Amino acid sequence: MHSHWPMLIFCGYAMYLIFALTVSPLGKISAGLLLIMGLASSYRLKHNLYSLSLIEKWLLVSFAMFSLVSIISFFYWPQTRGSRIHLEDYITFLMLLPLYLLLRQISFKVYWLVRIFVIVAIVLGVISISQYIAMKYFGLRILTTGELAWLRPGGDVNPMRYAAISLIIMTFSLNAILVLKKKTVGLKILLVLSIIFALIACLLTQVRGSWIAIPVLLFYYVIYLYRNGSPKFLITTLLISGVIIGGASQNQSLKNRVLLIANDLQEYSHGNSESSIGSRLDMFKAAGVLIKQNPIFGHGLNSYSPLATKIRNDTPGMSRDVGVWANPHNEILQVLVEKGIIGLLTLLLLFLVPGWLFFKALNKTVNSNFAEHNKFYAICGITLLIVYAVAGQSVALFEHDVFNHFYALMVLLFASQIRVIEHLDDGGREILKIKRPPL
Repeated sequence: MHSHWPMLIFCGYAMYLIFALTVSPLGKISAGLLLIMGLASSYRLKHNLYSLSLIEKWLLVSFAMFSLVSIISFFYWPQTRGSRIHLEDYITFLMLLPLYLLLRQISFKVYWLVRIFVIVAIVLGVISISQYIAMKYFGLRILTTGELAWLRPGGDVNPMRYAAISLIIMTFSLNAILVLKKKTVGLKILLVLSIIFALIACLLTQVRGSWIAIPVLLFYYVIYLYRNGSPKFLITTLLISGVIIGGASQNQSLKNRVLLIANDLQEYSHGNSESSIGSRLDMFKAAGVLIKQNPIFGHGLNSYSPLATKIRNDTPGMSRDVGVWANPHNEILQVLVEKGIIGLLTLLLLFLVPGWLFFKALNKTVNSNFAEHNKFYAICGITLLIVYAVAGQSVALFEHDVFNHFYALMVLLFASQIRVIEHLDDGGREILKIKRPPL
């Protein structure tokens, strides 16, 4: 594709990745610019529409359905300011679809993307360490642009968002080490550093949902390396896993967290729900009551907080945190409360369809010199899905614009590049016929 679009899109992605967690207003502006570029490029599709494969059609349908069900729910139930904010987050997936039609006509240089991931990972680590030192030794709180003060490192966003996305960026660097072969010594060193810094950024947030994703990722990597016959990397992964687990088991902060969880569970069994775990369990309990009341269609966008507050007021002994937050700290329960079983089906499609695409690409033989690039994009997509699936059990991800933008933009990027690579010959030329409208 010989035009100005490839460089514009690449710069848009670079700006978004660098600013999404560090200067969130600029991150939102960058995501908005990418959306606008997707819409603005639509004029090209009249004469340059490449045929969509079945799996691509399903991908677009899954994104559109998640947004459309949210739109229907918004207009069906009484509208509030909170429901409008949630709708703005949920329609992100529908609004970004034109961008995908542009992305699938652009072949990015994979090593330029890898360098952007490296820069972002190191920046996130440096910011997290700086904030941790500022809080621990100078007693400073972190004030984000949303004017919320946090006692944990979180860049310019909520620590939960910072932790999950930092961990995902870490996997991108690790995937480059495992899959891409043509790396310079300097790039290898930077990749190792980026893994260390991004992992530190995740760990310092003290977010348990993202911490739980780490052993799940390690388990996936062991399976992947075993199936792909990479004994050197497999042994290295097992050794590193042993060191991490051994070191973590001796870490006093982690021991204290585990003891705190055990104590919270014991206190909850005795009727005390005023703890981190106790509050979450009561949030789940309130969500369960609401789901039973309207299991098919739910109660509408942003309905959890006011309805859960009523349940708390009518239930003696229930944690006072129930209803304070806009969600029950679980993605599945949040969707069921707001949009019922129909909404849950759209959420499952949002994971299953990209998962199908990435696993299929990972196991597909590509007759080109770009086979390892194809594997890189596929495994990056898989690790992205793993972290989101695990982290989503402790926080409702898709009601936050940062999580929505990152998920949609990364899935569309990786899926589009897989499509491009599958239709390039060994010389890097496009071999897919353009579907032109009849004259």
